[in-house]
Formats: sequence, structure tokens, C-alpha cells
Amino acid sequence: MALLKKIRVGLLASEWRSKSDELSTFTRELAIRLAKLRDVQVSVLLPQCDWNEKHAALTNNVTLVQATRRPGFDDLCCPPKDLQVDFVIGHGVELGHQARGIQELHGCKWVQVVHTAPEELGMLKDCSGAISKEEKNRQHELDLCVSADFVVAVGSEVAEAYQSYLRLCKKDQKVFVLTPGIFSDFSGIPQSNPDGSKWRVLLFGHGDAEDFSLKGLDIAAKAVAKSNDADLVFVGAKKQDEIAGRLKEYKILPSRLIVRSFTEARERLEEQFSEVDLAIMPSRTEGFGLIALEALSAGLPVLVSGNSRFGRAMREVAFGSQYVIDSEDAEVWAAEIEKVRTKRREIRQQELEVVRYSYAKKYNWEEQCRDLVKKMRCLLNGANEEGASLSKKELPSISGSRPDLGNLLRLVRTTHDLSDERQEMVEEILGQQAQLYKKYHNISTAEGESAFIEYIKRAYDLARVSVSTG
Repeated sequence: MALLKKIRVGLLASEWRSKSDELSTFTRELAIRLAKLRDVQVSVLLPQCDWNEKHAALTNNVTLVQATRRPGFDDLCCPPKDLQVDFVIGHGVELGHQARGIQELHGCKWVQVVHTAPEELGMLKDCSGAISKEEKNRQHELDLCVSADFVVAVGSEVAEAYQSYLRLCKKDQKVFVLTPGIFSDFSGIPQSNPDGSKWRVLLFGHGDAEDFSLKGLDIAAKAVAKSNDADLVFVGAKKQDEIAGRLKEYKILPSRLIVRSFTEARERLEEQFSEVDLAIMPSRTEGFGLIALEALSAGLPVLVSGNSRFGRAMREVAFGSQYVIDSEDAEVWAAEIEKVRTKRREIRQQELEVVRYSYAKKYNWEEQCRDLVKKMRCLLNGANEEGASLSKKELPSISGSRPDLGNLLRLVRTTHDLSDERQEMVEEILGQQAQLYKKYHNISTAEGESAFIEYIKRAYDLARVSVSTG
């Protein structure tokens, strides 16, 4: 069979190392995942990059291209003349405008990535004129989406919003859903202190007036203040003294508060994840919540707001709902933080590993990227791919290999009231639980085998309730 011609994809980004924002983390991961596909050639166009960044990218088969600086022009509007791409991918308003310029200059296709619904932000911002400002942002974003060849929405709810916006101009079918999977950069980070040592709760934000409302920083400060055994580590402050003062207004003791700078937040992110015990994201609204996904990717327990797209994605994976809080009440958050704190570290890590595995399987980067490239190829070939507006991983799926659990299920099954589909879901969850248990426990003895069966009995009951309630 003849090899497919490689599709040349160019992504626009403000930076490669994610020093200032988390969106570049998404772009970098998408570039790396696309480059793993044999029929894709990936480059990333940047305002500037150094030799070390270029070398790091090349190890992942990604070529970094520095834009040509021209007075009076945006940085990325002037790519090298010899840049050859079939698709340019922009993200948000600023990079979207620059992607449109490259499309016009090079005659390539243009994909526009959207990750927020601006009108939601406007309703929750406290500053004057916020609603009208976000309405203008929505219109700018919408104009870009109408002009682009198709749209990639980060998460299913953002996709639904833009499908609604684009329905009148009959472009709603050109929205592709991509839910970020586990980030490869953060795997293998050592976690936390032993049980009984000082406990630290991690919170991210900039700390400006908007953050205290949108990101729920007031909720976080009040919740941690109610605990006698937890410290709050706030990372991302642009004005550290000012933010520390505001957080103290919520009765948190200075001795239990650490405030770190905005620059330190991104450059030492792995260290931040390694030295704390829990990350929280009590946002009243959130684009997706990539920082919480980064924490989960690092193996750090998380508690996230049900208002975030990440929280809603977590509800769709086995046992993910226990990490999602549907409340803006600091008392509720304090109770959930305490629940995580009092759980044995080994149990916390085992449970989290199950959730990470389930999340990575449901929101699989490779499968979603293959679907995305398939859509690109159809567009290049002029084909109409029915149903291409949704990636496969957004549809319910219970397929996948798992160990034969027949004999074990006969021991633990207490009811036959589940449908075949739900029973299969339970078996898949039990397969994951069994593998994790055997990784940490010796079951070769009679005593070990008995303990294993008791563990699976409890896991079966939890899994049955989980799939029964959706």
C-alpha cells in the first residue's frame, strides 16, 4: 500500500517553554502529539526561540521556526518566505488574526482553536464594562471562526457554544471537539511528603481583582483558613505583597501562607507540583482548567470546581466525580480538603492512578489527533466527512482490552441488575483496579489473596454505583 503524503502542519504559539501562560502548554503538547503520527510534519512558528528550545523540540520531531521581525507588523505575521504548510493553526483572537494573515500569504488551510466562551466571563467579572468587553471578544472570535476552514474547540461544552454561534452561517458542522489528555511533560514527578508531615495546598492565579471572583481565590483562602493543619501555597502573583495582603483578609494566618511570583509559577512548575499535597481550583468559571489537568498529569491529587470544563470532563471517567465539587461554599471545600488530607497517602495515590489511567484512556491524545488529521486530509482532498465535527473520544466508549475477570466476578457479584453495557463498564474498571492492587501488594499467599478479594468486592460495589448513577 502506497504511503500517504505527509500533511504539513504549522502551529502558532507565543512561546515554547510555557513561561507565561498555560495555553502554550496545550499548543506544545498538541504539536508533539501530532508529530508522533507518521503522516504529519509539524512546525511551530514563534516570535523567538533559542537553540536549546529548538533542540528539545527536534527530539519530538517538531521544528521550531522563528518569525521574521518587521517594524509595524505583528511578530507572527511575517513567517520565513520558504515556510511550507498545508494547515496553519491559530489559537484565540491574537494568534487567530496572525493565522489568517499566513493563510492569505501562503494559500494554506486555516484551523482556529477556541477554548473559552467569552460571554460567561463577562457575566462574572466585577469590573465596569466587562459584559460589553467580552461580547466584543466573542464577536472577534466568532468572526475568525467564520473565516477559518474549521474550528477546534477545547472541550465539548465550548464546542456546543460555538456550534450554536455558527449555526446561522451554516458552519456549525465544522467544529471538531478536542479534550486535552494527560500531559506527557509531567509524568514521573515524585510526589508529596510521608503521612503526618506538613500539608500544603496549591492554588494558581494572578491575584488581580478579576481573579478573586473568577478563580474563586476567596473560596480557597477561606477553606484553607478553616484547617489547622494545612498551608496555602499561592503561585502566580504579579504583585506578591498585595496578593498576600488580600488573602490574609480571609483570616488565613501569615505563618500558613506562601505567595510566589508569576515568573516562578511556570518556570518551576514541576517543583511546585512535587512539594505540595493537593491542588485546588475553586473557579466560578473557567476556560478548561489546564492547570488542574497539569497537576493531575503530575500525579497530584486535585479538587476542582464543577463550573470548569475540566471538572465536567472528570465526571466522565471512572471515580473522577470524587474530585469535583459543585459548590461555592468555603465550608464545603474545607470539608473536602480535610477528606483528602486524612486519607492514607498510599490510598490517595492508588485512587489517583486509576483516575489518571481512565482519563488518559477516554481522552486519548493519539486517537483524537488521528481523527483531527483525518479531517484535515478530507478537507485537502475536498471530501465531505460525515460526522467529522466530533472526535471519537467524545462519544461514549466502553471498548478496550482488560484481563479475564470471569472467575473473580462470580465471587464478588452481588446483583444482576446491570445491563450488559454497564456490566462491561464495571468489568473494565475492576480490571484497572486489579492491576493497580497487584502492583502494590503481594497476593501470592492465601492471606494476600483473601485481602485482594475483599478489596475487589468493595471496588465492585463502588464501580456498580458509579456506572448506575452515570
